[in-house]
Formats: sequence, C-alpha cells, structure tokens
Amino acid sequence: MLRRLLLFAFLVIPVSGWAQKSTVLHDVNVVDVRAGKIIEHRDVVIEGERIRSVGAAGKLDKSVVVLHTGGYVMPGLWDMHVHLAGVSADGKWSSVLLNELLNYGITSVRDMGSDIEVMKKWRGEISEGKQRGPNLYFGGPMLSTQKSTAPEQRTVRSADDAVKAVDELKAQGADFIKILHIPRAAYFPLSEEAKRQGIDFVGHLPYGVTVQEATAAGQRSIEHINWSVLALDCSGHPKENREKLIASFDSKESDAYDRAVNAAEDDFDEKNCAAVAEAMVQHGTWLVPTLVAEEIGANVTTLSRNDAYLKLLPKKLQEDWSAEKLRGENSDAHMELLQREWKGDQRIAAFLHKQGVRMLAGSDSLDVMDFPGPSLHRELELLVKMGMTPTEALRAATLDAAEFMRKDRESGSVEAGKTADLVVLRENPLKEISNTRTIEMVIKGGEVKGVGAE
Repeated sequence: MLRRLLLFAFLVIPVSGWAQKSTVLHDVNVVDVRAGKIIEHRDVVIEGERIRSVGAAGKLDKSVVVLHTGGYVMPGLWDMHVHLAGVSADGKWSSVLLNELLNYGITSVRDMGSDIEVMKKWRGEISEGKQRGPNLYFGGPMLSTQKSTAPEQRTVRSADDAVKAVDELKAQGADFIKILHIPRAAYFPLSEEAKRQGIDFVGHLPYGVTVQEATAAGQRSIEHINWSVLALDCSGHPKENREKLIASFDSKESDAYDRAVNAAEDDFDEKNCAAVAEAMVQHGTWLVPTLVAEEIGANVTTLSRNDAYLKLLPKKLQEDWSAEKLRGENSDAHMELLQREWKGDQRIAAFLHKQGVRMLAGSDSLDVMDFPGPSLHRELELLVKMGMTPTEALRAATLDAAEFMRKDRESGSVEAGKTADLVVLRENPLKEISNTRTIEMVIKGGEVKGVGAE
C-alpha cells in the first residue's frame, strides 16, 4: 500500500510544475550492462526525457528534485516477445497489461502478434500521456496458413499472399513482419519482398524450411525453440525427422505431433546442432528462446497460481485457467511428453549459447498462465540457469534488445544522452539475477511511472 501511495504522490505532481528542474537519482550504484560491473556512488541527472549526466555523487543544488537515494540503477527492461492484443489478450480489456508491464520494470516491448489498430491506438495514447505503458514495437497480425478472422492473424498460403501481406502491413505501420507458420512456397517470396521494402521479418521457423535456409534468406530472429522445432535441424537425421513431424499433422493420434518432436529431441546430434549455430552466427540471426513459456507449458497442471494477477483478467480467462480445468485438459501421458520436450529444448538452448548464438529475452505472454511482467523476470532466471552469466541475461533484456531494434544509441544502458528509461532496485542484479524483481522505482522517459509490483 505504501508503494502505491508513493507512486500516486509522484504522479499527481503536474509535469509542468517540475519539468524545468533537473531530477536526480542520488548516490546510486549504476548497473553497467555493457562492461558487466557496478559503478558505485553515482548521481544520475535527468533533464526532460533524457539522462543529462552520470557522475560521482556529490552535493546537490537546491533546485534539483531528488527522485531516489541509494539502490541500484539499471536500464529499463525490454520484453522481446509479447502478445498484448491477441492470442489470450483482447484489446477491449487488455490495456491493463500495459500498466503491469511498467510495474515490473519493463519500459519497452516487441509485440509479436496482435490487432495492429489497437496497438497503434495504444502507442498514440501512451505518447500523448493518456495511457501508462511501455514503448510499443509491433508487427501486427501473425502470418499463418490457418484461415482465421481473428485480428491477430492473417492468412498467407501463396507467394502472392505473402507479397501482399508485406506491402500492406508496412503501409499500415508495422515495425516488422511476424511469421507464425506459412508454406515454403510463400516463405521465400516473403523474404525477398521484405528485403525490397526494407522491413525485417521474424518469427517461427516454418516446418518446411531449415535453419540454414532461413538465416541465408535474412530472417532476423527465430522465436521459440519448441514452436520453431529446432530439434529437427539439431538431430542426427533432420530430413527424416522433419518428414515424420509433417506427417503427424494428418495423424488421428492426439499426441502424434509431440511424439514426433520427442523423437527428434532424442536424436540430438552435436555436429548438426553446431551447424545450426554456425549459420545463425554467420548471418546474424538472433534467437528468442522463450524458455519461460515452455516451462509453464510443461508444468501447467502443477503450477502455483498467481491469484493476484489472475484477478486483473476477465472472469472467463480465470475460469479457463483454473487448476481443475487445466488438469482435466492435460493427461499425465501428455504432460510427460511436454516434460521430455522441455528437457531437450533446455539442452539445445545451452548448446546454442555456448556456440555463440545471440539471444534475446522474451516471455511469450499473455498466454495460459504466462503473465506479462513477472514472466520476463523468470525468463532471465532461466537464461542464467541455461548458462548465461547474470550480465549476459540482463543484456539480453536491455542493451542487446535495443541493438536488435536499432535503438541502442538512445536506449539499453544508463549513459548520458540516452532516454531515461530506468529501474531502481534494492539489490544488485549482477550478483543474483532474481534481484531484478526488487524494484523500488520505474522511470520512463524521465517520469516516474511505477514503484514495483512485488
């Protein structure tokens, strides 16, 4: 309650009343994500929406407004894979998620499949100060072979469909093109048109396209280890395992797909997986593993519930995600297959990291029990468990994310001249990555926007 009152106190101060004054985070420890070290006893001076200076802590001028004293200051976090107005989220109510993202220190997101008109509306409202929320980057609807009227999906089944989708989405203001699953015959014309239009394409790896082909075609990021089924190209028999997986789509057996994935996981081959890594490194293709989403999926029947967050969601979702309903929908045999896949994909993630594949932190929220905000912090913990250092994991959600979005000259680190998207923590995140949860204050564009959710 005290934190909420403190936030209210900051937010009721008219911006015009203190915009002319500098504000400062006084005598703080700056988390240097570039060098992987803590710079102690700094004053971070903010003027307008930017960081004016980062220097040794000293005596402050009386005109300066002190926002916070002490603690650890890190860059605002980026969640590089969310769905805020699509999949489980509906733009009619899901603006509540924007507020929660800020409370968890997330000041920028890459939305990977939502209603583009809702996203544009929210971006405008946030820019105008009518809505609290992170910086929004979005691709609009996901491209899929599936016929759907949902605003977060667009049907692409041919080369003509693919070219038209790229042209129209760019004209509508999409920041990139997101592939869900499209045919091979549509994939390569899409890649050529995206290059011609000067827009990135990202997303799932289509079942009929290899990692080597996708990276050479210019796909900028591959999303998910599981849904892109990297186990296929990391197996000893990629061609045969891919054929079995595609054949499983026509099977009447309910778990045929998961059994085919498990077969590829069991056939893991270091030499072939090293070739996957080599192609990704050579062509500059990033991986967003979304480990937290897979962990949730593999344990969905036994998860401890986040009742406080569930209360923010519509009653229908609360009912659909009840423990009883989730247990009823997932047999023990099915959960065993998902657990095996989760174990195998952790091995692939760790292997690719060791081989030098660059990774970004993304949560794949909002999906079943996958909540925007806390899920990103869990993703950082899983990246460290996989083999990253805390610095590497934090960079995957800050400076590297900004670099991927070509925003690293203005975002991603605590440096003079950059936008003041900052998070103040009680504890050192380079010592223990879970300390990213110890949020004292969230600043976006130089203004206090939150005081932590946990």
